[in-house]
Amino acid sequence: MPHIVIKAIKGASPEQVRLAAEQIAEIVSKTTGKPKKYISVYYEEYSPHEWKDVYDECIRDKENVVIKPGYSDPVTFA
Repeated sequence: MPHIVIKAIKGASPEQVRLAAEQIAEIVSKTTGKPKKYISVYYEEYSPHEWKDVYDECIRDKENVVIKPGYSDPVTFA
């Protein structure tokens, strides 16, 4: 607790992924007061073609998505 899931389109280097996970965990620790040692971060990569399925399943019309993306079409990101 907390467990953070990051879903992204492929392209980030392993170092970028590690750095992002570290920084997100640090911020979550600071804002929630939970020790960093209790925070886990999971990272999944998808092709641009697969992203529409992620959008439909995990983002579109979900009330618990705290920050929605600024695009209306997950295929063209327009």
